[in-house]
Amino acid sequence: MKMDVYKIKVALLLVFGGFAILAFTFGHGVVGTTEASISGPPSAHSGAPGEQNCTDCHNSATGVGQFTITAPANYTPGQTYSIQVRHQTSDTTRKRWGFEMSSLANNANAGTFANANANTRIITGSGRNYIEHTTAGTFQNQAGGATWTFNWTAPASNVGNVTFYAAGVQANSNGSESGDQEYVTNVVIPPAPVVVIRHHVFSDFDGDGKSDTGVFRPSDGVWYVNASATSQFQATQFGVATDRLTPADFDGDDKTDIAVWRPDVSPLAGFYILQSTTNTVRYEQFGQNGDDPTSVGDWDGDGKADVAVYRDSPTGGQSYFYFRGSLNNPSGNTTYVPWGTSGDKPMRGDFDGDGKADAAVFRPSSQLWMIFQSSNGVVRYDNWGLATDKFVPGDFDGDGKNDLAVFRNGVWYIRRSSDSTVAYINWGTSTDTPITGDFDSDGKSDAGVYRGGVWYILQSATNSLSARQFGSTTDTALAGAFNQ
Repeated sequence: MKMDVYKIKVALLLVFGGFAILAFTFGHGVVGTTEASISGPPSAHSGAPGEQNCTDCHNSATGVGQFTITAPANYTPGQTYSIQVRHQTSDTTRKRWGFEMSSLANNANAGTFANANANTRIITGSGRNYIEHTTAGTFQNQAGGATWTFNWTAPASNVGNVTFYAAGVQANSNGSESGDQEYVTNVVIPPAPVVVIRHHVFSDFDGDGKSDTGVFRPSDGVWYVNASATSQFQATQFGVATDRLTPADFDGDDKTDIAVWRPDVSPLAGFYILQSTTNTVRYEQFGQNGDDPTSVGDWDGDGKADVAVYRDSPTGGQSYFYFRGSLNNPSGNTTYVPWGTSGDKPMRGDFDGDGKADAAVFRPSSQLWMIFQSSNGVVRYDNWGLATDKFVPGDFDGDGKNDLAVFRNGVWYIRRSSDSTVAYINWGTSTDTPITGDFDSDGKSDAGVYRGGVWYILQSATNSLSARQFGSTTDTALAGAFNQ
């Protein structure tokens, strides 16, 4: 009987000893919280909604330190950014450092992390991704603070605001959880604002978003414009009968500038521009006899039209677009784009909607359009129109891209870029001069004709006729200046 009692006592001691060992090993007893780890905390400890932070593993204490996240002011979907998490303190007893961070939008993962060095590692848990310190990344015995740098790639699409949540610890490295200081912080990163590409309204001399009726009178070199904003009549003498009309917004104020290109031998040929911002004349020596200046436009995407010409090869060789970009071009360098061959017609416009003019030509022999898209460097081929057609640049469906459009014997043939459907518009006669512009300010080009001083415009907003008397039989309608 004594022997049995002795055995029971020994067994109880062994069981109690086992529990004591477990309690000593984990530091929190049999039923306790997770212990701190110099190799990185467990997942779901970034301080994000529904998560723990460093106080779950360290005794909570406040300190004089700072804990910050350095991130971009906003994000563009799919772009990669360098992120920094940083501890700073004047407390000299801080000797070891740690953190964990998540990135969430509507409480779901947003973007992905990537290590830049061995000081961080990536873990997952509870359906979320985290980046945190490693053992090397605790920077043992380093005073004053610590910084971790790593990469974050934004979500592939706009998911709204992204919040970085981070929890951090500034430890005293005493081998226990006592005396450590815990911090939490977050930073909200909104999506980058949508860049609105300004597609200047053609022949808008007063900047009200509507094309104006206007003519050039070769007999006296006067530009007559009826401003739609004020209905005021303007007359400006500028140019001579042999000049080529090139009205465009060269100074970026959303107003069409009076401008001409004067052919001559190089270096005497050039553009004369009456800038609407300053009412001063700007001269740009550019081109030579035989060049086609109808390719003026915004070639570099800075919101200003650039001087440009198309030089057709006389020998069946390579033809070229030449332009002098205004953006980041302090030296006034000229850019040339080899495109087309002898006999091709330059086509003016932004055919891919990136805010930049594209090198584009029409080949009469094959009725083929060849468009070098500036947005992606891809060549687009299209069969549209006949060699005898008049080519009328415009955005007739309002999607920010030029459509393939021709005028033939009073009929407009338009292939809409938005859906590749075809529109046939009976508007005008074979002897009319086709004109294009947004005369009703609905964001779409209107089909119109100029006939003996009368403007007949089919307004796209209402599908109704607008007839306006302005000009004479021998005048040139400014809204048709870039027709080919």
